[in-house]
Amino acid sequence: MKIIEETPTRLVIQQQPIRKWLSGGCLFIAGLSLLIYCIFFNFASVSLTCTRTSPNKINCELKRLSLLGRLGKIDKLNIFDPQQAQIITKSGSKGGKSYQVVITTPFGEFALLPYASYQANQNAAAEINNFIYSDKTSLFLRQNQREYLFYFSLCMLILTAFGAFVLSSPVSTCTFYKSLNQVFIERKGLFGEKIIKYSLLSILNFEIQEEQFKYKKLYRAVILLKFGQDIPINLEYTDENTVQYTVLRIRQFLKL
Repeated sequence: MKIIEETPTRLVIQQQPIRKWLSGGCLFIAGLSLLIYCIFFNFASVSLTCTRTSPNKINCELKRLSLLGRLGKIDKLNIFDPQQAQIITKSGSKGGKSYQVVITTPFGEFALLPYASYQANQNAAAEINNFIYSDKTSLFLRQNQREYLFYFSLCMLILTAFGAFVLSSPVSTCTFYKSLNQVFIERKGLFGEKIIKYSLLSILNFEIQEEQFKYKKLYRAVILLKFGQDIPINLEYTDENTVQYTVLRIRQFLKL
């Protein structure tokens, strides 16, 4: 919040919600980036097709699709001579666990989906191992995590929308006109603007309101009107010295 213009008849105070714009921008970019990754680049389903060409030779194709199916990202991997399928457990930073089927071959390891349920992974691993150790000539296995990705995408969409809402926080401009005997308060944001005005004669006093945030107290200036209404000059709370200085300058300008 700062004074951007002062003349003998006019005083203009403006606050740009920089902190909200920065936090909203970060939330918007993070949410949108994860949403795009989830829809276009993360795999929602896999299919495993295996053929036994001889008693000791198995060839498989692992096909992975994004949420958009054939319209999105498609990944095809050839797997030769699978030895076994096993379930690996991954622990998250907050103690959560996820499970994933990994197919072991002489040429490396090939993973299925990372967020399928333990039961689904257990069934998939058992089915693959039964095929490897049997005389069956073919195997087709499908696994998907569309439900997980749908809810994750929905959360990212909500995060993106919330970021856009915070990013649209309005600029507050308060103008005191001695010549018009009016005070105009304008809130102008991405979704429109709102202007309220009152007579200078209706101003009873000015008050500094405080709010306790996580690490410190922040403040804002408020116009007290004679008919009991409080009008914040700055919507966003800021440091005490800035608010005190602004209120002092307003009092000096209005000779209160």
